[in-house]
Amino acid sequence: MAPNTTHRTASIRVFVLQAIIQNLPSAGTHLKALLTRHGLSDARIGDPNARVDMRYYLEFFEDAARTFEDPVLGARLGFALRPGDLWPIGLLLMQASSIGSALSYYARYATAFQTATTFSVQVSPEGLMCSYKIHDDIKPRNLLRQDTEFTLACICSQLRTAFDGNWRPLEVHFEHGSVGQEAALQRIFGAPIHFTQNRNCIIIDPSDADRQYRVEDREFINILNQHMASVIAASNQEVSATEQLKALISVRLGVSSVELADLASEMGITPRTLQRRLSDEGTSLRAILRDYREQMATAYLAQGNVSMEEISAALGYAESTVFSRAFKGWTGSSPARRPKVGE
Repeated sequence: MAPNTTHRTASIRVFVLQAIIQNLPSAGTHLKALLTRHGLSDARIGDPNARVDMRYYLEFFEDAARTFEDPVLGARLGFALRPGDLWPIGLLLMQASSIGSALSYYARYATAFQTATTFSVQVSPEGLMCSYKIHDDIKPRNLLRQDTEFTLACICSQLRTAFDGNWRPLEVHFEHGSVGQEAALQRIFGAPIHFTQNRNCIIIDPSDADRQYRVEDREFINILNQHMASVIAASNQEVSATEQLKALISVRLGVSSVELADLASEMGITPRTLQRRLSDEGTSLRAILRDYREQMATAYLAQGNVSMEEISAALGYAESTVFSRAFKGWTGSSPARRPKVGE
């Protein structure tokens, strides 16, 4: 395989696969046969920070559902996971002051452990919409059901653990069809389930998203930031420069420098090499930073309880007026006029 192809392979951290395997039924020979069938030896999945090809992971998950004859296996496993199963992201969610803040962390750090996917938080007339999408170049699309249901279930489970064991989303939407599993999934999520929708998402009551549960430990969060940055920087031979840069920006923005020279140094390459790799991939640091800031600004504004000064600092702007000008350039409107959830 050519080097450039290796860099562009969509991937997921092994710790996600480990968490799934640990929660599969271990009795009998089914699990051993399943792992053998997909070449998942102890050596291959022993390092939680290593990566596996996203397609291999998706094929394994769909095969696991067939093997154990459980069409909603992904959703069940998602609710079985605990915060410690999710690398530092689970610990970050446990530190968040509110559900809205926790979802912003998830959107911020998702690229650190999974590429070719997007997690976003947006305002909708129904409430706060938290969406998950696997990019269209991952085919065939019938490989996505178990991972999609697992991901949304996992987010709901983490929010219950971190904030309120009785919490439920208002609704859950899936792009795929029902295949007779609406009642089963409704019992698992504790909320109405809708299939063949425009996006995969959970919809959250605005008052639930805004409720303050604790004061965040910023020092601890910064320590987790530093750890995640070091792990991301060690993966420069495994993923594209674009994906690695997105992940580094997600953990450094608002905390430390996101200048080209500093990011290149973190990756262990020269600024010229980084520029060349980004150019080969059809992008630039400026474009990546702009897209990420716009995504995160939208997520923060959707919460409705984060000040312009706090958003500006989180996005690495010295003043809120600079952020406001940038936001207007992206969207054509002022962030102060952006509608909040429920308006």
